[in-house]
Amino acid sequence: MNKEATAIIEKNGTSYSYHQLQQMIVGAQEELLKKGVKKGDKILVFVPMSVELYALLEAIFSLGAIALFLDPWMKGKKMSQVIKQVQPDLFVVTKKISRIAWLLPATWNLKKWKIVSLNPSLNSWNITATTDDDNALITFTSGTSGQPKGANRTFGFLHAQSQTLKHHIKGENDEPYIDFTNFPIVGLADFAVGNTVVIPRLNLMKIHKADASQIIQQLNENKVNRLIVSPSLLAKIIYNSDSTVLKHIKHVVTGGAPIPLQLIQHCLLHFPEIHFEAIYGSTEAEPICITTFDEINEKLDNPLKGIYTGKKVEDIELKIIQTQSTPIKSNEFNSLQLQEHEIGEVVVTGDHVNKSYYQNQLASEKNKIVDEEGTIWHRTGDLGYLTKEHLYLVGRDHRIIQAKGQDFHPYPIEQHIQLKFGISDVGYVHHKNIITFFTGDKVDTEAVKNEIIRVGYPCDAVIYYGKPLPRDARHKSKLQIEAL
Repeated sequence: MNKEATAIIEKNGTSYSYHQLQQMIVGAQEELLKKGVKKGDKILVFVPMSVELYALLEAIFSLGAIALFLDPWMKGKKMSQVIKQVQPDLFVVTKKISRIAWLLPATWNLKKWKIVSLNPSLNSWNITATTDDDNALITFTSGTSGQPKGANRTFGFLHAQSQTLKHHIKGENDEPYIDFTNFPIVGLADFAVGNTVVIPRLNLMKIHKADASQIIQQLNENKVNRLIVSPSLLAKIIYNSDSTVLKHIKHVVTGGAPIPLQLIQHCLLHFPEIHFEAIYGSTEAEPICITTFDEINEKLDNPLKGIYTGKKVEDIELKIIQTQSTPIKSNEFNSLQLQEHEIGEVVVTGDHVNKSYYQNQLASEKNKIVDEEGTIWHRTGDLGYLTKEHLYLVGRDHRIIQAKGQDFHPYPIEQHIQLKFGISDVGYVHHKNIITFFTGDKVDTEAVKNEIIRVGYPCDAVIYYGKPLPRDARHKSKLQIEAL
């Protein structure tokens, strides 16, 4: 790797070469050692996406310590619950964020390192020996209910994920990409192949409020040639530009949430020279499937088939099993497996599939299956089916609609109505025995209801919501059913 090549371009335009990044990593490593950090220690990290974050992460990993991340959308009470449970050995926080962190009483007694700036060091970068099974990174998500889940990412997991992504992260003819991404974990994979990471000049927690013109200006300033972004950030960029504005972009990768069909078709129509890819995966297993916008569009001849995600990646095993709400025992697993075209829950296993949750046996029992050979499978909670090894998704395990002795799923009918009526903001919901189709877009509700019934789906009412449907804060994709 060329040490003088650019590793990171910060929000303010400052560039850092791989050599400078290494010096900052060593500087961070030395500061961590002064704080007494050793192999296996847990470091709670409250640092935004920046050169400091990446230097800190690499320093933590090189010491064999464990980086802890809390979902920034997690409520304060749940954050305190996690901190009390995990008892971090060190809390690393920026000066600005430390003012907010003080609102969490659970942080008051933690040993702290308040980062103002990182001082580069000319000393050697020392690496502590670790095994594939040693924990490297634990990400705590809010969880749909109850206790937050901390997904373990071991050193073996991170390496396997990097190897799986390498074919999609690495540039053509080994020419490095200049990547603009709002996914911090992508940067780690980028560094492994010598790409440049551009830190977005926006508040990643408020993408929907970002100024598109400023984003596009940053893309052009830095000659960004690839976007690896969430669907919501992609929409912000795409709908406010054209091919003459995004003149450097060659490749786009998106995922982390369902991609609106209108966005896919808009991209293909207005940016035919850009290669668009869609990744399906989760916190526990990323990636599971990879496809292109062209393939998705080809499969829309019948939108009632569900959401097309493509073929699974080579390094993962995928099965469809009968849906059930209770934990699955080893001797039940084989009998629950379904055939092609049968709808059930997607389960996966592989080196880049998380095997357990940190200090949360209940979550592990609910979301993991140990088969009779001892292989650990992850239950995604996504429902779908396989046809000629191609995966289609139809919904989530908690959104099954039971009526007339049948199971109905939201994704196919939502997708069908989106295309039929040219709308995007919809939701097919079952609540208190009422089956309702919500739309955030102005539409002839009676015509929508008649179409839903015509294609064989039950529907008691179609309601025009009058404003955008309530969705999760992280991705702006999952419907907030109780709010509706």
